[in-house]
Amino acid sequence: MISNQKQSARALMIFSGIWAGLVILFALSFFEIFYSPIWMRLVLAGIIGLVALFFYMGGYHFVRIEVENNKELMVKYYNLFPVGRNFKAFKIPLQNFHHHEIRFGAGGLTSYLILFQRMQGGVAKYPPVGLSAVGKAGRQEMSSFLRKLEKK
Repeated sequence: MISNQKQSARALMIFSGIWAGLVILFALSFFEIFYSPIWMRLVLAGIIGLVALFFYMGGYHFVRIEVENNKELMVKYYNLFPVGRNFKAFKIPLQNFHHHEIRFGAGGLTSYLILFQRMQGGVAKYPPVGLSAVGKAGRQEMSSFLRKLEKK
């Protein structure tokens, strides 16, 4: 079994801290503690929205990959964004597991795991699973775990 439980908890804490700090700074800008023109408040509000959007859409997922009964590869994952979490999972029979790819996006800031399964008519591709909350060592560990399961 491979899981990114520690890394995902850390990513969530970092996001929460940054986002809470920006929201507090935004709230303080309405008091007369420091001078803040309206354009600065608008820019800060935009940054708050962009940070939340990046965390929501950037592939920050809790991921758990395991082999069940030496027959199926089970992948469980959910988005770390605190609002609207949907638990998702899929199974791939081990004899049909073809290969995997780890792809990067947003200039290397986001990463995704894509799994492929042999089908009668060719190869099927599963939806990407976000690995942005997983560090380089965790991605390498996950990749080596999956490489052992691939049938060539």
